[in-house]
Amino acid sequence: MFEFMLALMMLGQIDCNDNLICTIDSIENGDCKHTLIENYCLIENTCYKTYETSEDGCGICLPQKDPYKFSDNKNDDLVCTTDQQDESGRCLHILKKDYCLIDHMCVLNGSEDINGCRACDTSKDLYGWTPYDSSLSCDDGNNCTKNDHCDGLGECRGEEYSCNDNIDCTLDLCDGNGGCQYPIKNNYCFINGECIEDLLVDPTNECKYCNVLADQNDWTNVVNGTKCNDGDESTPFDYCDGKGKCVGYKTDPFSDAGTEHTDVYDTELGSDTNEKMQIDREGCSCSTLE
Repeated sequence: MFEFMLALMMLGQIDCNDNLICTIDSIENGDCKHTLIENYCLIENTCYKTYETSEDGCGICLPQKDPYKFSDNKNDDLVCTTDQQDESGRCLHILKKDYCLIDHMCVLNGSEDINGCRACDTSKDLYGWTPYDSSLSCDDGNNCTKNDHCDGLGECRGEEYSCNDNIDCTLDLCDGNGGCQYPIKNNYCFINGECIEDLLVDPTNECKYCNVLADQNDWTNVVNGTKCNDGDESTPFDYCDGKGKCVGYKTDPFSDAGTEHTDVYDTELGSDTNEKMQIDREGCSCSTLE
């Protein structure tokens, strides 16, 4: 049935156009459908925009309340109008002095719109915004534009630009004045032109690692007393000195001191530079070497 109706429509034998500006015409399951567009009322086969009133002024289109009949408008509940009804029964809403009535909102004379490029000017327009001159500067709210200015039609417009340093671990941020900022992402260090994930060890020095809470632009020394390997077989007890250097000892200085060494790694460091350190950020319970 649907295909038959669609074929008839295509041949012009079925017309689903209701000729109303406030509906979208379509065919569904073989029947014509007319969907009411948002912010419109359809009353007695006539389209009304939101806040548009009936001929006598006593009804108003409020789609959010009822899009198919007028809502009561004898009292519009606006502070900037005086509500009256004349002898013929027409509802009047007389605008008070020093006010504009714009999109059903009361706006004091001289008040700007949020975009800063238009204002209520009762000497020029009581029911709409009056645009500012195009030479006036403004803020379009977009950080990736510069030289923002009013366009003379009530809109704020700026020249678009972009920021991109082509570094994966930085944020590309516009400052709104034509400049860029590239802060390092929270879970990365950026050292010697490379992105290093937080807690990864320096591949050239196991006594240094990326610690984003300490320094995102340089390696951080691991704590004094952390196990390492100085590459010298004659010194089997190797520990970081807290200054970024691995120092070897022939006897374990912790055992000699009568203390038990607590490793800050979950496993002893090896040559795998992708291995992350398991570090207590609040401190270390291990003994330290003086």
